[in-house]
Amino acid sequence: MAASYLSPYVGSNERSIPEAVELLAESGHPVSRSTLERLCRRNGVKLTRHGRTNYACWTDLLHLHRDWVNARS
Repeated sequence: MAASYLSPYVGSNERSIPEAVELLAESGHPVSRSTLERLCRRNGVKLTRHGRTNYACWTDLLHLHRDWVNARS
């Protein structure tokens, strides 16, 4: 079993993209990992890589998701 390595320097407001996808799915408006990462790149949200996982500011992810859901409505 592989042990995941979490950097001690991860900010408290950062969430991994896979974790964010799981949390946002609970809203009833699921978004894929690739879509969320594409939205981050398109809107200038900084992605930080720790190991093999991308992290981003949770507040920025929430705003991106809100805008994405509203644009689809």
